[in-house]
Amino acid sequence: MTSILCPRFASFALLLLLASPAPGAAQAPAAQKPPARAGGAPAKGDVNGFAVGDTVLVDTAFGWADAQIVAANGNDYRVRVASTVVSKSYSAELHRKGAFTARDHEVGLYDLHDRVQVKVDNQWIDGEVTTTRGLEYQVQLPGNRSVWASGANIRFVGAKVTTAAKTGVPPKSGFVSCAGKIEGRYATTGGFGSMTIVFRSGKATISAALGDDETLECWTAGDKIILRKPGSPEQDMPIDINNDGSLQTPLGEIKKKGN
Repeated sequence: MTSILCPRFASFALLLLLASPAPGAAQAPAAQKPPARAGGAPAKGDVNGFAVGDTVLVDTAFGWADAQIVAANGNDYRVRVASTVVSKSYSAELHRKGAFTARDHEVGLYDLHDRVQVKVDNQWIDGEVTTTRGLEYQVQLPGNRSVWASGANIRFVGAKVTTAAKTGVPPKSGFVSCAGKIEGRYATTGGFGSMTIVFRSGKATISAALGDDETLECWTAGDKIILRKPGSPEQDMPIDINNDGSLQTPLGEIKKKGN
């Protein structure tokens, strides 16, 4: 799944916006019997495998962000994002957090690097998902070929094969570790919500009121900083160093508050 900001950072951004909470909707009874799991055991929640209280990912103006289901009616869900309750539909605007299930594959949802088969000229050809754009996917095929296809022309073969991510590798030429160069606790200076980044020995730990703490590698060159999770360059967080020493993040300015 791709976005302008990765889910963990997009959820932080929502805390910085002032929004009036929308009224919640009462939960409607499930219209269909939930699908059975392997062995005949009933699946959790509704036909899509969701239940009130579940944490999911929803599409927002800032990219995909964490949300909590507060009510459901078929494929339409009321979810709480930060302090606001909004409506989102599965599967266009609401996705499962974590690995996709057989139900997700049925409605055309696939993850980066999933092993799939794609229908080309009425033949099913093995490939790998390399790019996602909404509910369309670019699939790498043998012979250095690639095609774009929707979920209806794709079928799941197996999950991506994961390898250990290399640590300590600069994101770009000229970048060096932040260790000894950027240290201390930086935080937002006011407004709605808060975000804190603690820089220590080449690492940056991000904390916010919504979501778990995240520790990333910190790299710097000139007036630029890049926070990176090893193995996930698509989730890089770029930061500019301002003339006054404050840091300009994609989510707003933060200033040094302590060592």
